[in-house]
Amino acid sequence: MKVADLFAGVGGLSQGFIKAGCSIEFAVEYDASIAASYQKNHPGTDVYNEDISSLDTGDIKKKHPQIDIIIGGPPCQGFSVIGKMDPEDIRSQLIWSFLKAVEIIQPRAFVMENVKALAAIAKWKNVREEFIAKAKELGYGCIPFVVNAAEYGTPQKRERVFLLELEEWKSLEISFLNYYISKRVKHQRYENYSRI
Repeated sequence: MKVADLFAGVGGLSQGFIKAGCSIEFAVEYDASIAASYQKNHPGTDVYNEDISSLDTGDIKKKHPQIDIIIGGPPCQGFSVIGKMDPEDIRSQLIWSFLKAVEIIQPRAFVMENVKALAAIAKWKNVREEFIAKAKELGYGCIPFVVNAAEYGTPQKRERVFLLELEEWKSLEISFLNYYISKRVKHQRYENYSRI
């Protein structure tokens, strides 16, 4: 499967997809030093050190006509309970740039990661409902789900929401959820760290 990583950072989400057997065709990262680090760790990937809101996604689609999955974690500071939770925070608007890239590139699926608050707090209800509705208009079904990294063997409690969108969700929903549940593990030795 060919993947594009938007808001790529140094490539943590990319690495997960690489381990699952995917190839990362291109990545977009705004910060120049972080983009350089991504490129060094992923020399076979085209890295665009640009602002996604002004990126010519149509031109990129010409260079990469077949992208199966778009992944990315837009900035979370505007949604986070640790931050100001300001609906007007410009960083919060980047979820729409992510969705616009999906509209232009038209992958088979996409996965967007963000803080739990986007899925769980009433303040963001309108944002998440609008996001899901716009994804549906583009032909994607949607399931938001919260993952706690401590349940997967990571020695910290880190809850994130993943908005998973698929063109053919109904045919994949049961197998995906069964896989998701089967991978959840509880390691006794990590319980003391789950509150970090």
